This record gives sequence, C-alpha cells and structure tokens, in this order.
Amino acid sequence: MNTQRLCPVYRKWLQLNPTDAREHRFSMQLESQQAHQQGKPNSALAKGYQAFETARIVLTVLQPVSYEKNPSVEQDILAFGTMGMYLYALLNKMHKKREAHNILQECQQQLIAIWPLHATNPSVCRLISAVQYTLEQANITPRQRSAHNHIHNQHHALSTTAH
Repeated sequence: MNTQRLCPVYRKWLQLNPTDAREHRFSMQLESQQAHQQGKPNSALAKGYQAFETARIVLTVLQPVSYEKNPSVEQDILAFGTMGMYLYALLNKMHKKREAHNILQECQQQLIAIWPLHATNPSVCRLISAVQYTLEQANITPRQRSAHNHIHNQHHALSTTAH
C-alpha cells in the first residue's frame, strides 16, 4: 500500500522536526476523530491517513540508541499502532475490507522493520511485540482467533510443563 498523503517537502520537514511531527500527528488524530463524530467519514479517513503517515515518519526518525527507557519512543510506537487500528476500524465501517487489511499489514511490517533499532532495549521490544499481537488479533476472524488461542494455550501448557 504505502501511499503518501503528505507533500514530499512537508514529509521531509516532519522528519527533520520530530517534535513538531508529533504535534501534527496529535492534531490530525483529533481532527479525524472530530470529523468521525460529526458523521464525515471521508474527512475522518483523510485526516486519519495523515496522522498515520506522520506517525510512521516519527517512528522511523533516527533516534539515539539508549539502554534506558525512552517514553517518547514508546509513545511513538503506541501512536503508530493506535492509528493503524483506528484506520482499520474506519475502513471496515466504510466496507473497505481490503484497504483495512492492508493497513494492518503495513503496521506489522513497519514494526518488524524498526525492531532491530531497539534490540538493546527489552521494554521497547516487549511493547513492539504487544502491538504486533494486537494487530494480529484485529486481523483474524473469530473462528481463526479461537483456533489460534487454542494452539497458543497448548503451546503455553507444553512450555510450562517442560520447565
């Protein structure tokens, strides 16, 4: 998918100014939610995509490697996952199932791509893993979820008895 909804010059500016990009992301999130509440799904979707793209930009901005907890990195990961889930819900509500599925896949792929950047920080890796799991759960049907949970529970039972 990976469609760009922001102008290239503005994208570059956001990359160079991550603090301003975070503010832009938050602003677009609010505007998207307001449009959704006002019954303007197309406007909500457009603003949601802008917030999602901005969240992706912030997520991929080079940050210093740290062994300590960095709340902004964790907030960026949560914001990206949240925007992906929000877009997924909007698109499903608009009966755009394929596009909704593509958003979740794009989120998962992006999280996999940034994982190595945070390999030295276990709390960030756990957060990425939790967001990945949530995205996976959103993307499967109730029947698939039941089978997945059954297999997961069996694996968990086997691994706990093995120790």
